[in-house]
Amino acid sequence: MDNKLVYITGNHTKFEVAYQVFKETGILLSQKNLDTPEIQSKSVEEVAMYSAIWASKKLNEAVFVTDAGFCIEALNGFPGPFIKYTNEWLSAEDYLNLMKGKTNRNVIIKDCLAYCKPNEKPIVFTGSFKGTLAIKPGKNIGTSIEQIFIPEGFNQPISEIPEEEMIDYWSNGDILTEFKKYILG
Repeated sequence: MDNKLVYITGNHTKFEVAYQVFKETGILLSQKNLDTPEIQSKSVEEVAMYSAIWASKKLNEAVFVTDAGFCIEALNGFPGPFIKYTNEWLSAEDYLNLMKGKTNRNVIIKDCLAYCKPNEKPIVFTGSFKGTLAIKPGKNIGTSIEQIFIPEGFNQPISEIPEEEMIDYWSNGDILTEFKKYILG
């Protein structure tokens, strides 16, 4: 068992979620903010695997990365794994304008974690989170997606939910739970 894990992310909340999952396991979790190349693919798995391979080679150590796709059912899965870019271009209102006349407000977040040791094939864990799109944006904080996505079990967008509650919510997801089982094996 590796007792050190390097999480490649610049996102504080993502790291806090992973930290919560691995606390009291004897695993030393560290965060590295490394701008990995993000290939253009409709597959969240391909994006995560490419980033993990690249980062493990660059750092010459085992790393894990996560990637997600935001799939709006009424928009045929748009924007999918392209949320990093669409969040730069589209406001929360823009997303909601795309939904005019649509009754299906279901969203699935496809979640993927890729763990890779240098010069080895990555090991991939996938999961999902369900939710709906808000009728109007929440607080103007965070990303456009965070202003309009209402996770299953909540009645308001992420931007309205206290960070501690969201960390608890995300930490119960499939990918980190399965990865933890694998690492502790």
